[in-house]
Amino acid sequence: MSKEFDQRVQRVTDFFAHYQDRGMKKWAGFFLSDHTAMINKETRQKSVPDRAEMSREECGKVLGEAFGNQRPVAVQLKEVDENGDRPEEIVDFVQGYAEDKVVIGEHVIALDDLRFVLLLSD
Repeated sequence: MSKEFDQRVQRVTDFFAHYQDRGMKKWAGFFLSDHTAMINKETRQKSVPDRAEMSREECGKVLGEAFGNQRPVAVQLKEVDENGDRPEEIVDFVQGYAEDKVVIGEHVIALDDLRFVLLLSD
């Protein structure tokens, strides 16, 4: 009996010596479709809202005021991803202009790519 017990212990020991836990993958099957749909809906609701499109001149006026008064701006770009969602707005100070581009923080943005510019308070 002792030999049989030792064999079982060795078998269990060998199993756990080479067992690799799959982590969160093993729990994926427990998500209900309703829960997955709710998570997807929350993700979509967090997307950046469309702001009213401004002309290039309007954007330039706001950017000039922000640059002259050293005030931050929030900038929304015209680009959208494959789902129709916009990237996060860029919020920073206007560092300067270069021909038809503006430097906001570390971002160099073409003026034609701007959709909306909001002057923020300090």
